[in-house]
Amino acid sequence: MDLLISHVADIDGVSPVILMKLCNIDFDYELKDIDEIEEYMNELLDTDLGIYNNIYITDLTVPESIYNRINDSEYKNKFKVFDHHKTHLYAQDLDYVTIDINECGTTLFYNYLKTKYKFKKSVDEYTEHVKNLDIWLWQEKNDLTAKQLGDLFDIYGKTRYIDEIYIKLKKNKFKLGKFENKILEIEQDKIDRYITKCEKEMYILKYENLKTGLVFCERYKSEMGNRLSVLHPELDFITMINLAGGISFRTDKDIDLSIIAEKLHGGGHKKACGAPIPNEMKEEFIKELFKGCEILENKESNNR
Repeated sequence: MDLLISHVADIDGVSPVILMKLCNIDFDYELKDIDEIEEYMNELLDTDLGIYNNIYITDLTVPESIYNRINDSEYKNKFKVFDHHKTHLYAQDLDYVTIDINECGTTLFYNYLKTKYKFKKSVDEYTEHVKNLDIWLWQEKNDLTAKQLGDLFDIYGKTRYIDEIYIKLKKNKFKLGKFENKILEIEQDKIDRYITKCEKEMYILKYENLKTGLVFCERYKSEMGNRLSVLHPELDFITMINLAGGISFRTDKDIDLSIIAEKLHGGGHKKACGAPIPNEMKEEFIKELFKGCEILENKESNNR
């Protein structure tokens, strides 16, 4: 049995699950957010990992403290890491780590799996769409399917998305159907209206000699960031805040936003990255909003 640990937030994170299913491998998997990985890995390394032949980590930046534990562990030879985030480059000299900022987690993992398993042609096509969406090549390459896959992930959620795409690739017929095209048409209308609403409520801020447009939004971060960048070329970058999910940054300028994200204990790519919002900050916001209140319980902390 193998174990796969990957990113929960997008199709680059969940697609390695689909690839493993296509290999007919007996495996467990865990999908984690960036700010969950350190705690999860510490708990994992405290357990008996002898049941796993391989432990794969994809599309997640692993903290240095975790690498120190892995290197000292009797299970070190079981680990293989595949990632493409700039903030992870510090680990590229480790023999079990593959980092390439010009790829995505899915394509790096796929290239590894192809040395051991045979895939149908449709999987090549699918992984290229994932890459084009994840590293912002889909507009340059006019890859509308890549953008549509991201929208389907938002509509379906991670579990159904994995199931639906697995079935298509298993049949070697990777093509969106009439039903999917119809719901994508409806979804695009929702996206357009949502972006228009958020744009009307946008704040303009100066941050470290750069000008950013800040919006509060819970959905459509990639398209929101891209659209607002195009509509407002006077802005250096776009900041999107989701109190439940964190902070996202996007730009179409030659600016390295990952530097800003790292200062906020986040990371990512030059033009697309993010950072978590600490629980303490959320609690301070609640206390400021509801003067005199007492926080009795934090369900988010309890569920981790």
